[in-house]
Amino acid sequence: MSVGGTATIGGVRPIPVILDVDPGRDDAVAIMLACGAPELDVRAVTTVAGNVTLQKTTANALKVLSFVGRMEIPVGAGAEGPLERPLVAAEDVHGEDGLGGTELPEPAFEPDARGAVRLMADVLRGAAEPVTLIPLAP
Repeated sequence: MSVGGTATIGGVRPIPVILDVDPGRDDAVAIMLACGAPELDVRAVTTVAGNVTLQKTTANALKVLSFVGRMEIPVGAGAEGPLERPLVAAEDVHGEDGLGGTELPEPAFEPDARGAVRLMADVLRGAAEPVTLIPLAP
């Protein structure tokens, strides 16, 4: 499958998606599964604070995408915390780094300078077909 949804699987185009995540171990696995699913065309990944801080969730998304060889997928950093309450992270579940101590190489690329909101808007405006948002983060 090529990026941009140009290839088909059984005559059906993959579904263009944006993943909104807070990796943690759970969302790290979700990113890997989405990137490996021929039915999906991952156009962008956006991050927010949740399982751990925004700095860590963004680094984790970059590490996971680097690990699976998908550095062409832009990663935009979003909100540093909830709008209506203080951030309650889950280091007790996901570990200090959010990945439970899983050692991944450092990211091979940087976050997109546009940030999450502008990245989402640009992907949606630039798409010839509807793009599905898959919100896994808080």
